[in-house]
Amino acid sequence: MKVRILVPTAGPEPARRNARRIIRIAKNFDASIVVVHIRDQGEDRSESDQALDIFSRLAEEEGVEYKLVPAIGEISSTIIGQAKFHDVDLIIMGATEGRGVAGWIVDRIMSSVDAPVLILPWTVSEDEL
Repeated sequence: MKVRILVPTAGPEPARRNARRIIRIAKNFDASIVVVHIRDQGEDRSESDQALDIFSRLAEEEGVEYKLVPAIGEISSTIIGQAKFHDVDLIIMGATEGRGVAGWIVDRIMSSVDAPVLILPWTVSEDEL
């Protein structure tokens, strides 16, 4: 059975910063990814589409199996729900500038799912990819 990785993304800029590294991790482990972009009710859908498009393009280039999930809702409960629904083995999240990933989000996710959570650092240079 293939390893499944849940990848919540916060929009096109974080997707650009993190997608290549996440895709390479998935490829190295012959894993599939489930990319979820969670937006608020009424939020512009184009940012969600852009973020998901970045992941789909790179996944196709690298031959990584993927599923895209546009979602509306509260961040942590949506991530928890998607992790359980897709029975993921790992969650990879990018840190946000200046504050990491909000601690309460990570705490809530880690106490509600069995999958480990990997937080990517905020600054990743293209050379590291």
